[in-house]
Amino acid sequence: MGLLGLIGVLWWSADTKGTSTGARLAIFLVLMLLVYLLWRATRAWLAYKPGAVDVQQLEDATPASTPKPSDVDLTAKLRQRLSDSSMYPPTTLPAQAPPETFLELLGDVEIDPKKLGTALPRLLSRLRPKLAYRVGGVLQFRKMAPDQFGMTVTVTAFLFGGSRATTIWGSDWNDVIRKASSWVISTLLPVTRAGRMPPWRRWWGRELNPELYEAYQEANELSRAGRHLEALEKYFTTVRLDPKNPYLRAELAETQEKLGLHIDALDTCQRALALDGQYAGSYRERLWLGRHRLRYFWHPRRFRELLGLRYRNSIILGTAEVTADQWCNGKGTNGEHTGKNLTPLLVERYWPTVPRLTGTGQNEQTCKDSLWKMLTNRADREKIRLVFQLASWQETKLLARDNKWASVWLYWPVLLWSWARMIWPAAYYQSVRGPRPPVTLGAFRVNRKAWAPLRLAWASWAYNESRGERERRAQTGWGARSKIAWNGLNVKFLERKLRSATRRARGDWLTNYNVACAYAVAVQADWDDVHRQRDLARHAVEHLEKAVLTTRKNFTMVERAWLVEEDPDLTPLRDKKTPGNELFNDFARTAYPRAETFEENPPGRQPDEQLREYDYRLLEETAKVMQQVWNRRSETADIDIQRAAEWLRTESKIWMFIRQISGKENKYRWQDRVSLIHYIQADCRSASCSAPGFPPPLVLDETTSTNARPGPTKVENALATLNRDIATAHAYSTSDQGQKLLRERAADGVARLDAPTIRQLSMGYAAAWQTLDDWLEREVDHRQFRKALGRVPQLTRPFPSTAHGPPNLEI
Repeated sequence: MGLLGLIGVLWWSADTKGTSTGARLAIFLVLMLLVYLLWRATRAWLAYKPGAVDVQQLEDATPASTPKPSDVDLTAKLRQRLSDSSMYPPTTLPAQAPPETFLELLGDVEIDPKKLGTALPRLLSRLRPKLAYRVGGVLQFRKMAPDQFGMTVTVTAFLFGGSRATTIWGSDWNDVIRKASSWVISTLLPVTRAGRMPPWRRWWGRELNPELYEAYQEANELSRAGRHLEALEKYFTTVRLDPKNPYLRAELAETQEKLGLHIDALDTCQRALALDGQYAGSYRERLWLGRHRLRYFWHPRRFRELLGLRYRNSIILGTAEVTADQWCNGKGTNGEHTGKNLTPLLVERYWPTVPRLTGTGQNEQTCKDSLWKMLTNRADREKIRLVFQLASWQETKLLARDNKWASVWLYWPVLLWSWARMIWPAAYYQSVRGPRPPVTLGAFRVNRKAWAPLRLAWASWAYNESRGERERRAQTGWGARSKIAWNGLNVKFLERKLRSATRRARGDWLTNYNVACAYAVAVQADWDDVHRQRDLARHAVEHLEKAVLTTRKNFTMVERAWLVEEDPDLTPLRDKKTPGNELFNDFARTAYPRAETFEENPPGRQPDEQLREYDYRLLEETAKVMQQVWNRRSETADIDIQRAAEWLRTESKIWMFIRQISGKENKYRWQDRVSLIHYIQADCRSASCSAPGFPPPLVLDETTSTNARPGPTKVENALATLNRDIATAHAYSTSDQGQKLLRERAADGVARLDAPTIRQLSMGYAAAWQTLDDWLEREVDHRQFRKALGRVPQLTRPFPSTAHGPPNLEI
């Protein structure tokens, strides 16, 4: 009514002044054009934002006898999946940023011709656009196995009237709803504002693979739940589907660090540095010669995209006491092969460390040969550590230099271009401003001025101490300008260094966290000076409080597990022997309040101990689930013999994975643990879903008591004993032979197993799993478990047996 009134006033005003009919028509057309542009601009903004999405009631096109929930129920599940969809922004270090809402759901306006009087006002309200997209679906069914249930999904855009449709098939209706919601979001992401943000920026205007989006969402959810092993598998899936995405590579390396696989994380970072077109040779030239400072001038987004990955690479190299230890001990997913495969790349990029290490000038080939011998000589741990530390120092300087030039040449043109586009027609305006850099200026300055030189001084001191020589800074390549010495560390000088590094910084959380890490590293210098240690620890805890408790605009919380138990920089604060341990524990209780129902885990646990403790808990929960599975199977009437064969095939695989996990030589093979979890979740779904502790998180939460759990030595001994008992009893081979016999009998014409046979077989396996659970709970001796394994019935053909041993079941 307001628009019609305005037109009427203008028309009367034009008529009183004697304006011609043509002029009046022109005024009317201009007004209509303005209304159209406003309407179109609103629709364009809603499509880009995106605005509200209408999820219509699903239509049923399945046969009448198809088993399924009601259409209303399936529609509600689809709406819930879409409304729960969130965007997880990538982080630079093990920290969590809150998820961001992506879609807003809204019901559409339905017009009933029989109630036109009440529908007209609602119809007029649609002149003001409110909806951006409409989602509809038609339920389908086909007799072809295994994916019989399906849905034809259609997404309609109101801006241009276009639509996309596809048909999705799944094993059940929940699977269909999950795939349909992933396809809808993957369709909207590349054309909405969320598609401009990492990690989806490269997919803007392209067709996003729904499997990629779903794998990334699952990886984030598993990582936040502490199930890092399963998250690692999902991150590998995302990298396989999008190999050129640096954000995905960075999160993969972060997850590997959480699992203590620092060599694997270094391998991930080193191989991903070539994503911006710099191969080993060209990257080494930039790294050591300081040329090509305007490398990213014509491709500013490459700098933003690679910034977090390069920062993570410098940190992994910088924590050289951990990285060098794993390098020398061959700790990696593939053992020594991980280091061997990485050695050529490190030699090509970091051979200039050799003259700085030896203090003599050498040609390129000689330096490469020398570095190759250093990296392959795993007995000289301190020399390898110093090589990594020199590489980290150089990487930190390069990053700080590039960031300084980027603030002058890269960031402001993008910002200016974004604001310039505002003068374009509003219907076509879309912001092109990228997110804020993941690493701040203050964090770079702290690392360059204090953290990297301090760690290099520590590595240089350890290297010279191992050779009985005096510390020689000039021969380690970090120069006399640093003035940071490990022996007799001057606390006041370190404070001045850090204050100068943070003088022009905004005081963001990452800058304060890096300052705290520098102070914590300094605690390890001169262990006999208790007063200096307490002073450094106090400064470190103060900055940790600022980092964790005073987050600002882009809220991010450092993960408790990483800060309290895993970060190598903060190891001195976790040691109960240091004066600052009490301050650090008090800070942890303040920043991460939890139910203190038990004594805290021993501080500074090694990744190996944490991983083996996880194996122990995983096998405990596996025993509980499998005991429940076989107890349920014992109540089953006669079943198809092929199904029974599948039971034993899965049982054989589970015992095989348990033996591999319990073996010390395979403790870095995370694939075995993930495969065990997948087998149980896929074949024993009902029991695993009803078991709240399966699968357990890598890091225990506050509701789990650890008082009754054995120490690291007892855990390792128990796992070794379990490995021997399984090998002695041939648990997996017995199940494997049983399933082969069942398939042979099926070929002979035996179709089903009777209830007594099923009951006896099931109770034998249930007793074995129950005894394993009791043993891991330290209620019985391991010899009881070995006896229970020996009493599992063995399937045989129908002929008399005179052998002594477990009972035979004739099939």
